[in-house]
Amino acid sequence: SDVQEIDVRGFEPPEPLVRILAALEALPAGMKLRAQTDREPCHLFGEAKERGFSTDCKEQPDGSWLTVLAHV
Repeated sequence: SDVQEIDVRGFEPPEPLVRILAALEALPAGMKLRAQTDREPCHLFGEAKERGFSTDCKEQPDGSWLTVLAHV
């Protein structure tokens, strides 16, 4: 599929953000990035927007968060 997965649950901030942004930088055009985090990645939204990505973020039943990032 055209979705790349990254799971940064269990890392202390700012490690999840750093890893997600690194994955975004390397993301091939047309691909989406699906990121799993322990908490709502509020700092990610502005950073993603600046880089030309949309964010769709939803809390999961287990309390973790799933964010799908896509090139705008």
